[in-house]
Amino acid sequence: MAYFFGFGSLVNTSTHRYVPVTPAIVDGWERAWINNDFYDYAFLSVTPNAAKAIYGLMAEVPNDDWSQLDTREVNYKRRVLQSGEWQPAHSDRKADGSAALAAGLSDVQMYQHASGEFAKDQKPILWSYLETVLFGYYQWFGADGVSGFVSSTQAWVNVFDDRNSPLYPRYVPAEKVAAEVVIPTIESLPR
Repeated sequence: MAYFFGFGSLVNTSTHRYVPVTPAIVDGWERAWINNDFYDYAFLSVTPNAAKAIYGLMAEVPNDDWSQLDTREVNYKRRVLQSGEWQPAHSDRKADGSAALAAGLSDVQMYQHASGEFAKDQKPILWSYLETVLFGYYQWFGADGVSGFVSSTQAWVNVFDDRNSPLYPRYVPAEKVAAEVVIPTIESLPR
């Protein structure tokens, strides 16, 4: 069975139908905002950094069929994670497929963008995308997960508030208590 490690919008399970297996930590990588010629806005990717680790969510890829995920993650390439590169992470939320850990996960992959450079203000971060991502981190890791995401992500640039007309097609606004953490966090970032 194949699994993916999500470190951005894939952590928010409202953006997909994949069965979460476990919150996880991947060592030797960090998130970064990236710009390239394909997108008008900054997007998330990962870059190697031996001194860093990122939290995210592992989920099952049914029938080992990556085609839908590959379409969603266009312009990214899959990278196989070795067993020593990741470990389960603590979360107050239970993952539906946690029993799969007992059997061991042998095919775990994450998406890394094929090209780009650290983000610059000419291509800002979409509020709708960032709120969706942070809401997912809140759901799995609480307020510490939101602040941890911000502090462990490089190349922050201006945030463009597109909430009234969301440009991110899978926008999931933070709700209830999560909104009380996510919205002030975004408001504290450059705009």
